[in-house]
Amino acid sequence: MRGGGSYLKSGVFRRLFLPYVLIITLFVTGFCGWYLYSYRSNYREMARETCWQRANALCTRLDRHLLTAQALCNAMNSSESVRELYQKAYIENGTVDSMQLYRAISELKRIKGTSGSLDVYSILLGFHEDNRLYAPGTVISLNTAIAGLDRTPWIGVASAAELLALRGETNITLNKRFLIYADAYSGRVGGSAKGVSLVLIDLSALDEILDDARQSFSGAELSRYSEVLDAVGTLDGPGEIFEVASLVGGGIRYRLQLAPDALAVPFRMAALTPVLGMALLGAAFIFIAYRYTRSRYRPIGELSRMVEREPGGADEMGDILKSIADLIGERNGYRERMITISPYASQGALHQLLNGSVRQAQMEVLREEQFWELRRSCFAVGIVNLAALGPRAASEQRRLDARALAAHACQAFANEERAVACIPRDISTLVVVVNSDDAAEIENVFYDMLKRIEEALDDAQIAVTIGVSAPRTELERLRDACDEAERALGMMLTGGRGSVYFEDKDVEAARRDYEFPRDAQRRITAGLREGSLADLNAFMDSLWEANFHRAALTPEATRQLVDELHSAISGALRDVSEQSTTHVRVERAPQPATIEEIFDYYRGLLAEAMRTCQSEVMGEGNPAALEQEICDYINANLMNPDLSLAGVADHFGVSGKLVGSVCKAAFGKTYLQYVRDCQIHEAARLLEQTDLSLEEIAGRCGFANLLTFRRNFKAVMNMNPSDFRK
Repeated sequence: MRGGGSYLKSGVFRRLFLPYVLIITLFVTGFCGWYLYSYRSNYREMARETCWQRANALCTRLDRHLLTAQALCNAMNSSESVRELYQKAYIENGTVDSMQLYRAISELKRIKGTSGSLDVYSILLGFHEDNRLYAPGTVISLNTAIAGLDRTPWIGVASAAELLALRGETNITLNKRFLIYADAYSGRVGGSAKGVSLVLIDLSALDEILDDARQSFSGAELSRYSEVLDAVGTLDGPGEIFEVASLVGGGIRYRLQLAPDALAVPFRMAALTPVLGMALLGAAFIFIAYRYTRSRYRPIGELSRMVEREPGGADEMGDILKSIADLIGERNGYRERMITISPYASQGALHQLLNGSVRQAQMEVLREEQFWELRRSCFAVGIVNLAALGPRAASEQRRLDARALAAHACQAFANEERAVACIPRDISTLVVVVNSDDAAEIENVFYDMLKRIEEALDDAQIAVTIGVSAPRTELERLRDACDEAERALGMMLTGGRGSVYFEDKDVEAARRDYEFPRDAQRRITAGLREGSLADLNAFMDSLWEANFHRAALTPEATRQLVDELHSAISGALRDVSEQSTTHVRVERAPQPATIEEIFDYYRGLLAEAMRTCQSEVMGEGNPAALEQEICDYINANLMNPDLSLAGVADHFGVSGKLVGSVCKAAFGKTYLQYVRDCQIHEAARLLEQTDLSLEEIAGRCGFANLLTFRRNFKAVMNMNPSDFRK
């Protein structure tokens, strides 16, 4: 019974070996089934969550247009110039003078400009029983008087003539179809309706949003109560329907249906790697079980062989003694293997604990004191920050040397009663864990550690700051302690560098309110445009004087002040760059830092921005030539389906707002309106002069699909392409 086949012929061997095979097979099969089921479920859930986020993003894009329209209607309702026009003409029955009319329509032009959206085509205002509509910069005479709306606010896709029941009107603004937001005009809050205000939003904005929905959804529709305002695709398929309520209210809802393949789980070989690995592992375990069973069966086989001999054999007693010795030896070897435990990788485990990635099973091993560094009852985490204050200390090698010296100084505090572990986090930061049975002693260690590190570095150009967590006893809270130390290190914002900080829960002694001028963005913008570095520095000096000269702010109030300063500088740079081809990107001040370092950073940023703006003003750019190049580029690529506002801006290295302003000035239309009108006019020419199919015409005129072509053609020409050809 020496060969493998001979062992398998034994019934006793098979009874010992087959249970292992059965258990391993069931485990491998169960794991593979569970993994494939979990993979499918998790993938579908992640795909569904992604689709839901995409649905909310699409709805938010459309809500942004509706909320803008709502704000424009409110602005018209509260305008004093419009109220004076209504009072003079319809309450006092007087004659409106030209100056009063000019102020009213100029006010409408200003209100439209405040939207900041190129998709708002126009705004209209009319009074009940009047035969005029007031628009930005003009007055539209009507054939019939204006009647009130049945319900307000009214949201839908229609033309102004259809909505107001105007017959026989030829004005293109009144007959063109838009996404219209209409509300009552009362002249004051809570007043009765005296007229109607309309905001006309270009349908291309709605079409782009609905077309984007086709990437993940088979159908999408915009409805108000039970009335469908616009739709793309169909909602009759088997996919799940997402329904989202609009922030505008008024019964506006969005409904989107998932495409059939949106939640399909793809077949990927990489996903089967764990299954193949488990199968190989199972085969290895079966082989190990075979060898193990054979080693256990060998003495039994020897005894069985002896029993099969004839009695009185010369070697009988020796064989029996040998078999018994084999049994004892195997048992002892098994016992030795069971009590041998591999040492735990302490450094790697500490990394995992600080990152919060230790599993429960690994945590149990740590509790059994197999991790020597955290055996004692209390621990605290300190984050040591080494800041380079001079050019020599800023070199990478110098900072690495400083970090190594700091780690060596920290390790010197380790002894029999206290354990110290140092983990480098980045080139200038160390995470230090101190483990001891004395909680009060732990805090004192970090003060001594600061002095020892400064003595070891002996370099005034490197500032050492330590943020320390409160002592803790639960090993699971090591990650929380690391976060607390990070927050404590942030106290240097108001306290400065070169200290040890603990998170301060009581900050009553410091001010919680801060002063920030309302006209900060305007002052910064003026300083940048005028090239006055003195004005910019004076603004920063006044901000410092108002907040930090008399009493310190709390760290939280200081962070809020810094956020407002960053926002004001960002807004000023946007204002300056709207008519500029050169842009300065504003990044937040690097953290952690003191408030003095943050103010110095923004002073330098403003100086750089001012120099950039002034260099352009002095002639480094040629705005007129650039505007002509933009117009020529758009006209040359009108029928390119890949042409987009962002693409034109990227091509010339300017902002999208600048491209939009150039189009408005050169063509009298927004970018989208101009491109679409040109494409539709070319399509109308091809319909009249050629026999090309609608699909071919749509492709030649830059439309991605026939559905988008038909919708845009009808919006401009007020009829379908097939009807136009007839």
